[in-house]
Amino acid sequence: MADSSWDNGGHGVPLKPGLPLWGKVALGCGIAVLLLTVTCFGVGAFFVHKFKKDPKAFEKQAMSFAVDSMNLRPDWEDFRAVVDQLRTPEGTRALYAANPGLSRQWPTEIQFLTAAKGWRRDLVPVPDLSPELMSEHGLHINKALGGKVEVGWSPKSGRAVYVTFEGARKSGDKGPRRVVEVDVR
Repeated sequence: MADSSWDNGGHGVPLKPGLPLWGKVALGCGIAVLLLTVTCFGVGAFFVHKFKKDPKAFEKQAMSFAVDSMNLRPDWEDFRAVVDQLRTPEGTRALYAANPGLSRQWPTEIQFLTAAKGWRRDLVPVPDLSPELMSEHGLHINKALGGKVEVGWSPKSGRAVYVTFEGARKSGDKGPRRVVEVDVR
């Protein structure tokens, strides 16, 4: 036995074949960036082609997506119900009785009914929510974070109506929301 030491001084240690760890990480990141770039370019080209092919249909589809994704339909349906109430004397009386917040604008029911009588003949029926209504017919929905919701509509003929609700409709709410303000122009 010439040498009883396990240490051979680093001589004769074979090198591991392949890339070192930093090379593998760099290669993986490069491939990920390349895939992300190609995907973004492909998606962008798809939407540009779709827009150039039929701009009106693309706009309609984008607005339809906005209506569905922003959950505007419950606010619009509540707005429709308020305008429908304003179109009849009985509905106007019931609206004032159910919403004490309206007394800030009109201290008495008689004042509210008198004002509504002047609007009634110029209020047009509210249509169903559609992308065209959003883009071409003066729809206005403003949701303050955790607070009031203002819904307005300016039809091409008739009076513009703006209704402010006390808060956003939560999922599962079935009854009518409290109306804080009604503005008919």
